[in-house]
Amino acid sequence: MAQQGNVGELLSMLDSPILGVLEDITAAFKDNLICDRGPMLVNSLVDYYLETNSQQALHILSTLQEPHDKHLLDKINEYMGKAATRLPTLSLLGHVIRRQPSWKHKLSQAPLLLSLLKCLKRCWLKYRV
Repeated sequence: MAQQGNVGELLSMLDSPILGVLEDITAAFKDNLICDRGPMLVNSLVDYYLETNSQQALHILSTLQEPHDKHLLDKINEYMGKAATRLPTLSLLGHVIRRQPSWKHKLSQAPLLLSLLKCLKRCWLKYRV
């Protein structure tokens, strides 16, 4: 299982310009996701992506499989509630959905859907003529 220190080390190397390191780190994340069913690694990846706009973090997040879909949707939902992170969070969600994950049908039952609808309503009310 990934410990917080190990996750920090992995994140710090995630955007390495050295291809071999990059492949090893990406494989390490995927291995840890297989072994660790908890939300810590997914949450850390989402946080890292929103802080750095890391394309490697985005790739890993957009290829997540079950049971990590719930952790991802919960973390995205958490960030949807914050105005400062709403746009990059929507971008992340868009990237994930474009990959057509096997669990996409779960989105209709996730609390995130209600948050998306509230966001759309706020935008509509704010910008309507």
